[in-house]
Amino acid sequence: MNHLDRYRHALRTLPEGVSEAEVDAERRVSTTVKCSGGEIVETGSSDTTELFVRASGDKTGYAYTQDLEEEPEGVFTKALRNASQVELTQRDRLNGAFVRRASPDGIANSDIQSMKKIAGELENVVRDADRYVSSVTVEIRAEGFSRSVINSRGLDVETSMSLYSATATVMAEKNGLQYNASCYSSTKEPDHFVLEGFKERIAADLSHQYEATEIGSGEYRVLLDSTVVTNILMTAWQLFSGIKYNDGSSALSGRLGETIGSPFFSVVDSPSHELTAYRYEFDCEGSPCVKQVLVDKGKLVGLMHNISSATKLGVSSSGNAGRYALLSGSIPTDIIITPRIIYVEPGSKSVGELLEELGDGIYVTNSYDVFHSINIGSGWFSIPCRGTVIKGGIEDRNVTGMTMNGKLTNLFARVMAAGKDLYIEEFLRKSYCVGAPSLLIEKLQINGK
Repeated sequence: MNHLDRYRHALRTLPEGVSEAEVDAERRVSTTVKCSGGEIVETGSSDTTELFVRASGDKTGYAYTQDLEEEPEGVFTKALRNASQVELTQRDRLNGAFVRRASPDGIANSDIQSMKKIAGELENVVRDADRYVSSVTVEIRAEGFSRSVINSRGLDVETSMSLYSATATVMAEKNGLQYNASCYSSTKEPDHFVLEGFKERIAADLSHQYEATEIGSGEYRVLLDSTVVTNILMTAWQLFSGIKYNDGSSALSGRLGETIGSPFFSVVDSPSHELTAYRYEFDCEGSPCVKQVLVDKGKLVGLMHNISSATKLGVSSSGNAGRYALLSGSIPTDIIITPRIIYVEPGSKSVGELLEELGDGIYVTNSYDVFHSINIGSGWFSIPCRGTVIKGGIEDRNVTGMTMNGKLTNLFARVMAAGKDLYIEEFLRKSYCVGAPSLLIEKLQINGK
């Protein structure tokens, strides 16, 4: 990023009143190909660079710009001026000198012809997933992301990654009703997608929706599909935020070192994983991202930290400083805590084996609206869902109009087994990923009609 040279120079002689400053520069490059009805219906590209600046005097303020020609001194001054408009009084701590200017990958050029080819092939494969499929849309994206973090204390680090992602979305029509299903995956190269995997997941999703009926309320033995657990974790990861832990707004506050789940429940946050092409080397404060176990066989052993939250507990940052809070419509200048690739550790059993172990119960295959359905402070949840009644390990009938209710710590404690079907999905402007396998739960309150 050549524009950063001006900021590097400006950091040597800061404007009056500014004692420390930092710049986080993020560039996102994307090329998209959409295919539907056997034709390429849309192509597009974008290239955006965002600068997040913080400056400190007596306290710290933040500024944001996409104007790469804006004078750095003016941006630093604006950030400091913004500090007087907020209630916070603390001054942020910055990382010390650390330089790594070599970028591992660079942002690769997209192979648009390969993207078009894969899009067409994937549409054909997915169309055969179910005889009631009426339409298919496939989106292939080539994406590049680079980050540079520099500050007045000598920090100067840079990294980048590039990948391809695919999303297949289908609509099916049966007996006058419409049904939707989708599947997502990411890889390093466009020809590395496992097309049959898309077909199998979509076929299963549709089959669990057809001719659904209602079910009575009660406590049931349940199997939560990997996508359902992933959906829950997209909100529940906040339980492990060092900020929320410190200020008492996590249901796990004060419980570090205690048992909060069953021996079959473990949670990890990692900079990379073989099932996704995403990779995170350092966070928006320049702290290296490290793999850490948050829950080890039911015991809470770790938290995700930025510099501020780590300092309060006398530990080091885990490289989890981020900016993209859930459901935030404002420009994300303030530094918070986010995961990198957070996931529930998989087990060794297939979904078939888990269904057999389930015996009689409910296989919850889809869930909705978890952002409004989970209270991180109390841990209570009430999540709309649908699924399939299981009798003797065999699918009996589909059910809908349900909510699953309870407390997250009780849910964690009742995990009887984890499947080997780990699923990982990008989330929130691709700033982090969330994943989980299917989980067999001893009992769960299900409210029906």
